[in-house]
Amino acid sequence: MLADLGLFYCALFWGLSFPVMKILVSVYPTCWLLFVRFLAGALMIYVVFHKRINKSIRNDFKGGVIIGVLLFLAATTQTLGLNYIDSGRNAFITSIYVILVPLFLWVIKRKFPGWFTLAAAVICVAGMYLLAGDNLSGKINIGDVLTMLCAVFFAVQIIAISHYTQGSDPLTLSCVEFFTLAVLSFISSLIFETRTEIINVPTLWGLLFMIFFCTFGCYAVQICAQKYAEPSHATIIMSLEAVFGLASGIIFLGEKISFKAGVGCALIFIAVLISELAPLIRKKK
Repeated sequence: MLADLGLFYCALFWGLSFPVMKILVSVYPTCWLLFVRFLAGALMIYVVFHKRINKSIRNDFKGGVIIGVLLFLAATTQTLGLNYIDSGRNAFITSIYVILVPLFLWVIKRKFPGWFTLAAAVICVAGMYLLAGDNLSGKINIGDVLTMLCAVFFAVQIIAISHYTQGSDPLTLSCVEFFTLAVLSFISSLIFETRTEIINVPTLWGLLFMIFFCTFGCYAVQICAQKYAEPSHATIIMSLEAVFGLASGIIFLGEKISFKAGVGCALIFIAVLISELAPLIRKKK
């Protein structure tokens, strides 16, 4: 239950981050923003838990680096894909990771995820399809391919988190993951971006919100929660991020919601309920 509440917390704050990120990406280059976010997040984790991290860093270093590289690849391909396709289309294709996780686990571990899990995943993707609205028209292009790669990287990253958290310290994994992503983002920023401003004072509140709640809080909580939650189950709960993102856009940016988007939100909520109730139903049987 605590793991599920932790994943719900992640979905809530990642959803709330959409309007904040919309402001920040208009000021900061993407890789530079990722570098600042994750370097600050890594430093915060290390300052608070340095004694614990120093004891387990040797054993957990490899897992943290692998998770960080996968997250960097997912974030980069998703951002590059946005240069060629609309955000709604990008969000829908990214959401396919919800269905890829149980399928990948089925292939890797030869373990059938269960009909409830598969049904919840399909319903969730259908809800994301409706949320995407009219942004899915047009021919397939390089943006679709890049975003599909993003979905694959996110799926593999979630599976990697579940694998490496067994017998490892999740906070150490988070710290190494953040440092890895920060280093890769910094290198990419030097190669591909021109920084006009290191810190923009008017957007400092938004940057602090992203660092403290959506980076230090969410990603660390995600790794801790996935130590106790099945990967397929975790992805369905985290899909609520899209619902909270839509709601925050309506509340803070004055965006309007269509009937189809409302039905999409309802379907995602139903998928989460199925995922939550499935273990209880199996236990009762």
